[in-house]
Amino acid sequence: MSYTYLIADVRTGAIVDELPLTQVTFDSKLNETGSLRAQLQVTDPQVSVRDPRALTEPGRTALYVDRDGTLVWGGIIWTTRYDVSTGVLEIGASDFLSYLEHRYVLGYPVSKPVPNTPPVAFTGVDQVDIARELVRLTQSHPGGDIGLRVLGPAASGVPRTVSYAPSELKPVADALRDLANAEHGFDFVVDVRYGSDGRPQRTLRIGHPALGQPGAPYVWEFGANLVRFVWPLDGSTMATRVFAQGAAGDSSSVMALAQEDEAIRLGWPLLEATSSQLDTANQDLLDAWAAGSLAAQRRPVALPEITVRADLDPLVGTYSVGDTARVVVDDLFFPHRQLDVTMRILSLEVTPGDQGEEEVKLTVASVEESS
Repeated sequence: MSYTYLIADVRTGAIVDELPLTQVTFDSKLNETGSLRAQLQVTDPQVSVRDPRALTEPGRTALYVDRDGTLVWGGIIWTTRYDVSTGVLEIGASDFLSYLEHRYVLGYPVSKPVPNTPPVAFTGVDQVDIARELVRLTQSHPGGDIGLRVLGPAASGVPRTVSYAPSELKPVADALRDLANAEHGFDFVVDVRYGSDGRPQRTLRIGHPALGQPGAPYVWEFGANLVRFVWPLDGSTMATRVFAQGAAGDSSSVMALAQEDEAIRLGWPLLEATSSQLDTANQDLLDAWAAGSLAAQRRPVALPEITVRADLDPLVGTYSVGDTARVVVDDLFFPHRQLDVTMRILSLEVTPGDQGEEEVKLTVASVEESS
């Protein structure tokens, strides 16, 4: 097992060098931004001759992680911190979704004054097409094309009506998350891989109704390729009635309500939550957001955390966030002294280890407690 850390230009994607990073940890998350933390020993003669300051300049430098010839992570260096006393440069990076957190939903060209710029509006447009257009529009601005492709189904069959006013300055990443988190939304993740020309490609991969591998789930069994299993249970965010508030209409704010009456019948107390979606006055979309929030919050959830062997099947790089995993644990805490359940991978964190002691931690999809 060998890791290589490649340095590239954010805009062109051209690889310019590689650096011997240490203390590396990186993660990927479903519908969220992944991150990387690392250190570089600047006083190392192999590093000092390469102009490490220029090679790690935040905001314009991309970083790729190669594991045995397969790209397993890629993103943008956003922060560095150099300690003169130790000669250590600390590096902080986020995956390429983070670029869309630094860009707003704006048409081109942008007018002056900005509010005169026409809104970006969609009426009855398939949500996957909206996502594609948001990325295309983002990269149509001068200096805004980072070569991010969109890969997904031709359509989801779910039309949406939404409008983004220029005065909102809505981050593109947030607009994608809003679409994803609505009822009947989609999954997305930013992947990197080598293209046919050997250069890294950046892809926003969309799945509807969900991302996931074809065929059987990956299997992790405690005592074999599963070395640690933690079962946290959280009811603090539970809600059986959810309100969603939208933008103000002609006379008042638009609101939506979703409620689960079955929970009250089963003895649960009434628990309420609210969310704001102030970039839409569309009642149907607001109803979908409220229903999606209720589905996610209707019971206490477990987000199991598992540590798995990196040197046993399935190997790092063969699975991704959104894939399904079968977890088998024999323990008296669970009914019938065994947990055997299929869940989805929400996030994965990899620590390559400077001496080869590779570690992989997974957080799997929430599992509702029985009613």
